[in-house]
Amino acid sequence: DRLGIFDGIRSHAAPLKVMRIVDATDRLIRSPTVTFRASEINEEQFGLNLPNSVLNRTLAEAVAHSGIEWRKSMVEAWRLDADHAHAVLADGSEVEASLAVAADGRQSPAREAAGIRTSVRPYPQAALVLNFGHRSDHAFTSTEFHTETGPFTQVPLPGNRSSLVWVLEPDIARDLAALDDAELSTRVEQRMQSMLGRVSVEPGRQVYPLSAVSPWRFAQRRVALVGEAAHVFPPIGAQGLNLGIRDIDDLIATASRNRSDPGAAQALAAYDFKRRPDILARSSAVNLLNMSLLSDMLPAQLVRSAGLGALEGFAPLRAFFMREGLRPGSGFAAFFGGLRKAAAR
Repeated sequence: DRLGIFDGIRSHAAPLKVMRIVDATDRLIRSPTVTFRASEINEEQFGLNLPNSVLNRTLAEAVAHSGIEWRKSMVEAWRLDADHAHAVLADGSEVEASLAVAADGRQSPAREAAGIRTSVRPYPQAALVLNFGHRSDHAFTSTEFHTETGPFTQVPLPGNRSSLVWVLEPDIARDLAALDDAELSTRVEQRMQSMLGRVSVEPGRQVYPLSAVSPWRFAQRRVALVGEAAHVFPPIGAQGLNLGIRDIDDLIATASRNRSDPGAAQALAAYDFKRRPDILARSSAVNLLNMSLLSDMLPAQLVRSAGLGALEGFAPLRAFFMREGLRPGSGFAAFFGGLRKAAAR
């Protein structure tokens, strides 16, 4: 809404009001179903879901009507010196700025040019991503089925449509992607236990390999990392995009406090310090949950089952995690505020 694009996406977006985690494994120790409702924390919704194509188109239109200069040319090389970042473009031109924002993905050339090292962990998983129509109403609910190969996550879109991220072994993901529409629709419906009735997959399915990428720093040498240049982890709990938006919010705030030189060493250090706890906490939690799904070891299954059981059975803990997922720090504030009120009674 602050960007002035909400009206452009409103009609294409579906609110997310309920999130549900279902243990669909066949293991000895299974977890209870956990349901998170936005109404429990006095919110109308957790957020809005919309197709990437709509968001990208709306952002492009907003840029076209702003004072932002948009060069439609690839960056071929980076030169970073003490005072500026220089982007050498494929058309032969060069762009210079005091700060470069690396929003160029998990294999970020800007990150590499800045000399920021990363820890990379490939997973034996791939994500099959697609949209589908369904006969029954989704009631603005997202259901995440946990399976032995990873999550199968349905996310509501406007009307009787949903998006799907299905994490599988890479060979199986490619085999499913190669099926005809009718057969793949049947497989999706079966995996969902016909929860949304008859399913009809839409064109545009894609398969992505999964990995975890953790930069050692989030800013260095006139370059600040955002989005997948700053964090890559499996698609569990709808954390990736929201984390990237918080990267941008914090970078804007840091740059605003350092207007004379937003790419100076002290400004980049402040950005790194601000983002580190949020990124590390969420990356670690998602990676641990993903590894617990892949593990056949009883201790891992016990820990996962106990954790999800605590969330389902203890409303204050569930509310804490919902608030933290929406606005980091708000869960702690509400939790300790509740304790103070209880002590004052």
